[in-house]
Parts: sequence; C-alpha cells; structure tokens
Amino acid sequence: MHLTEDQLNEYLDNEIADRAQIESHLSSCEECAARLAILRNLFAEIESLPDVAVSRDLGSPFKQQSSLPVPQLPGWLTLTATLQAALAAIVLVSAAPLVIQLITPYVSSVQIPSFADVLMQLQSQWTAWLDLFSQLQILAVPEIPVIELSSMAIVLTLVGVSTLWIIGNGLLLRNQNNTSH
Repeated sequence: MHLTEDQLNEYLDNEIADRAQIESHLSSCEECAARLAILRNLFAEIESLPDVAVSRDLGSPFKQQSSLPVPQLPGWLTLTATLQAALAAIVLVSAAPLVIQLITPYVSSVQIPSFADVLMQLQSQWTAWLDLFSQLQILAVPEIPVIELSSMAIVLTLVGVSTLWIIGNGLLLRNQNNTSH
C-alpha cells in the first residue's frame, strides 16, 4: 500500500506523528520515494521564485466602504412630523370617550374581570394544564371570548379617525406651504 499525498506533505512539513514508519516505507518503496522527490523539487522551485509586487490592491473591493453621510432632514419637516405626532396623540386621547360611548351599548354585556380574577383564572388554568400533562391526556383548548361589534360602529370609528387625521395633515401642510412661499 502506497503513501497518500497528505502523508507525503505532512512528512515534508515535519507534521506527521509516525515518522519512522513513513521513512521505513520510503526506503522500501521506490514509487513513493519518487513522488516524495518530485514534491521536494516542486517546493524548492516555489521557494526560489522571486517575490512579485502586485500592481493594484486586490483587497480594495472587499474593504468596508466608509459610511455614507446621513442626510439631515430640513427643520420644517422635523417640526411637521413632531406636530403631526402630537396632534395624532391629542386626537386619539380626545376621541377615546366618544369611541367608548359609541361601543358601550355593544359591549355592555361583557364583564371586565379584575386583575386578581384574571390571575386566579390563569393559575387555575395552569394547574389544570399541568394535571392534564401529568396524566398524558390531550389538552382541551379553552374558548376565547369574542367581542362582537357591529360593522357600523367599526366603520364610524375608522371614518372619524381617518377624517381627523386628514384634516390634521391638511392643516399642517397648508401652514407649511404658506410659510415657504
């Protein structure tokens, strides 16, 4: 059995553990000794080659580009966005009582439990689930209560909020257009 290329390379690099066994094989096998001589000549030729300077930097395409400058937003745009966000928050807070008043008839039958009741229900559900797991039974998924709202209440709420948002944007943009002319 002949030596592999890896074994010959490791022998030349003095990286092989069983060096005596390789030398024993090389003394008895002319083919492996000839392959080793070819490898030695090849490495000697490579070492004798002159160093050549590279005409261009080959790493430049792989170097990280300097970060692009971050464009600064105009002051009027920052102010407009801030005012718009503030106006939207004011509209949402002021519209909340109206929305609550509109949906109260539809959700009056829904009882909102206290925080302690919710925690007690969660704890009882958790222990029930642990009991089911311990008995390796299939879990029964509890039903999630569905709050039913009429489509008219949802449409009216969306139309109201959208109208207020459009009016707010119109006012902000009209004021911005008047100051820029």
